[in-house]
Amino acid sequence: DKSLLKRRTGILLNDIRTAADTASIVSGLTLEEVLEPVDGLRTLDPSRQLSATEKASMLLSMKITGLDTTLLPKLPSKWSTVVTANEEDLRPSPLRPRSIVLSPSEWSKLLLAKVLAQTISDNDNSAASNDKIDSSLMGSVLILDDPAVLLSEVEEATMLDNVRRTGAATVLSTNKWATGRFADRIVVMKDGAIVESGTHNELINRGP
Repeated sequence: DKSLLKRRTGILLNDIRTAADTASIVSGLTLEEVLEPVDGLRTLDPSRQLSATEKASMLLSMKITGLDTTLLPKLPSKWSTVVTANEEDLRPSPLRPRSIVLSPSEWSKLLLAKVLAQTISDNDNSAASNDKIDSSLMGSVLILDDPAVLLSEVEEATMLDNVRRTGAATVLSTNKWATGRFADRIVVMKDGAIVESGTHNELINRGP
């Protein structure tokens, strides 16, 4: 069922240009508006209230990325805080509300959280949980392009452990060799072809 697969698949493209463009597009929105899951079919209604399922998916996505403890507490208006990637938005203006500039690392996490919130909200698997990280994406597929490229080792370990706990089948691409230690299996590619595969320890033991 292609429609079911589409609903249960979350994709994050994290090359520098794509990430910067996406951050620029959603700059000026509130945190809630950035993360709000949409079905792509209905016209967005500013007066529409978020459902309990949508709110739960947004909070879970923040917990998985760690933003619930590193970002949310410092936002003056919490979910209603306007976030931006542009320092020019900090200039006082009667035409726009006060904005908070997020760091590249925070934007990296927020864009991942946006993908996760949508995928959690779309997951209609009866085995999936909508109130805790564990099994929240059971039956879903995540395709993540270097999601930890801007994170510290500690942040990366915590985030990837949380992603694993969701139960999603995850395909992770990265140029960071150390990230492979979190994977069940690593596939090494060169010029579009697979040259090696195995666990992190197996590939380390084989040597260069």
